[in-house]
Amino acid sequence: MIDILSADEAEGQDLGMYDTQVSKAENILSTQLGALEYLQDFGIDLRYFLTEDFKFQNESFKAYCVERLVTSGINVAEVIEQIEALAEKYTFNISPEETSTGLVAR
Repeated sequence: MIDILSADEAEGQDLGMYDTQVSKAENILSTQLGALEYLQDFGIDLRYFLTEDFKFQNESFKAYCVERLVTSGINVAEVIEQIEALAEKYTFNISPEETSTGLVAR
């Protein structure tokens, strides 16, 4: 995904194109599902995982996050887990979009 952002016109800069895969992934993982009025299916349902009566394994949550990213067109290369002070932290490494000029035979 490439977004076009306006540059500072006072400095005489033109419009710039920037790769926003990482920014999009950050937005998906930090937005509660259904919180955006204009895009109800954007984000993750963190509230579902944080309810008191719901028990889940960390692998399930990690797989859910990867699934939500892939559904939104973001390629996840790997997920790095770090445990610090009884809390598990995930680092999602994003790979660039791949384009192919080859033909696929069925």
